[in-house]
Amino acid sequence: PKLKCKKVLVYHNITPPDFFVGISDGLKNATAKGLAQTKFLRNKVDYCIADSEFNKENLEGMGFKCPIYVCPVLIPLDDYKAVPNHEIVNEYQDGWVNLLFVGRLSPNKKQEDIIKAYAVYKKYYNKKSRLFLVGNDSMDIYANSLREYVKMLQLDDVYITGSVPFQDLIAYYRIANVFLCMSEHEGFCVPLVEAMYFNIPIVAYMSSAIPSTLGHSGVLLQKKDFLLTAAL
Repeated sequence: PKLKCKKVLVYHNITPPDFFVGISDGLKNATAKGLAQTKFLRNKVDYCIADSEFNKENLEGMGFKCPIYVCPVLIPLDDYKAVPNHEIVNEYQDGWVNLLFVGRLSPNKKQEDIIKAYAVYKKYYNKKSRLFLVGNDSMDIYANSLREYVKMLQLDDVYITGSVPFQDLIAYYRIANVFLCMSEHEGFCVPLVEAMYFNIPIVAYMSSAIPSTLGHSGVLLQKKDFLLTAAL
């Protein structure tokens, strides 16, 4: 605030701390502090750049009165023309239906709801199906709870990959038949754009920035009805 110059705030949103209660005190405290610090800057910057309408509305809700410009995340789509990991493609492009979600394992992304929807789909619609959850799995308590949930549901075809090299990521997109997102908080959600790039049908829960990022390029779920999700 003491800098004698024009100041611009770039905002990609901060996950609400309530998502981390009982999972990570560090993240709960850090996100609470981050939101407080953002609100502190509401009358101390000259412009804001938000990467979604949702983030703009978020800043306005904190009391920002300066001009706020919406500039979507710039994604280097040419990078996705790279050669995929053929071992993954050859192993899993076998006529089974592959469901995919990409994103770090985090309670706001609700991977447990993806698992639940997949369990219903596998039981009632298609036994020849798999689910891939691709993304950083370093949040141990949450990641372990997901693995226990998979065991409890007696699912043999859920693959929690952890972080993967870029060639592997491209391979998972190449083999995917459906991209399923049940997240309850996203500032933008880059994987939705990646899935669009690979022409993967998208089913996504209508929360936070997801409707503005997805537009009319997928099916939006207005509520978490797992039978309906499986049917879609």
